[in-house]
Amino acid sequence: MNKPVSELNPNDVIKIGDSWYRIRYLRYLGFETSIDLQKEEALLSYYHDKTCLRISINKNLDIKFKVKDVDNENNNNS
Repeated sequence: MNKPVSELNPNDVIKIGDSWYRIRYLRYLGFETSIDLQKEEALLSYYHDKTCLRISINKNLDIKFKVKDVDNENNNNS
């Protein structure tokens, strides 16, 4: 599924280029949204910052990210 920046949430897994990244943190600053990303396989942690990539996007741009449906994927693996 594709989501615009305004609908992304922490722990969503999005595709950047050929790789998948987990959203760690979103910052909303004026006309810009900054997204901290970590490798997909790294689980979110309050104690360890595993950020490996940060991107900033102007809110006026209509960019959509491919988001992996993690809930359905986990149910299929059970």
